[in-house]
Amino acid sequence: MDFSQEELVDAVDRLVAGLLERAGVTAPPVDALSIAEHHLGIPVEVVEPAEEDESGRRRPRSKSSGGGITLTTDMSDEQQQRVAADGIARLLLPDVYRKVGVVPGSESKQFTAHVRGLTAARILVPGRLLRSALRDCKYDVPELHRRFSTASMEAVAVRLLDLDDPCVIAVVDDGVVASRRSNRMPVNRKLEGAEQECVERVTELDLPHRARIGEWTAWGWPVPNRPFRRIILRAVRDDV
Repeated sequence: MDFSQEELVDAVDRLVAGLLERAGVTAPPVDALSIAEHHLGIPVEVVEPAEEDESGRRRPRSKSSGGGITLTTDMSDEQQQRVAADGIARLLLPDVYRKVGVVPGSESKQFTAHVRGLTAARILVPGRLLRSALRDCKYDVPELHRRFSTASMEAVAVRLLDLDDPCVIAVVDDGVVASRRSNRMPVNRKLEGAEQECVERVTELDLPHRARIGEWTAWGWPVPNRPFRRIILRAVRDDV
């Protein structure tokens, strides 16, 4: 590939910004389902959930033709929006490839999935609107989620890694670190002391908590409406 990740992200950002401007989106939340159906004319089909086989696994469903969006009646609003954003991302793929000079048909499945993920995330939480929201919400993830309510709380938190300010975002499920990523430094899944204290206090009280231990300050928030106890952490090094 004759382009950098930064150039790819810039191309996606510009395409998404142009799309949202044409769709008249000036403030969050972004209704990806409405944009897909009414602005882009992508067919949307709502079907019953796939049947399960004897082992409890869902039987594969035949894919709808024409690049439409298929929703199931058991999807939450967040899930429907995520599927719609992915459908829009799929439609924008040729434009992204053209911007970075990728010949259609030469890309790998992994690259296609990567581009779709980048694009869908930016449709629901656009960079310009996110930076604008930070002026009021700072880095309070639940408050940002209230603004960008069509995205999941986890998706909003992960988008903070695309901003300039260095931070670490971690997701902890029932006390186990499911993911831990940084936008500036190499990290692993071992929590810093401030992060661990947040996990313990949020688990105990089911309320947000802030902790400062050593060189780190961390904030922890419980994620509601999950079938397990999920906590989102944002941590920053005080010397950065």
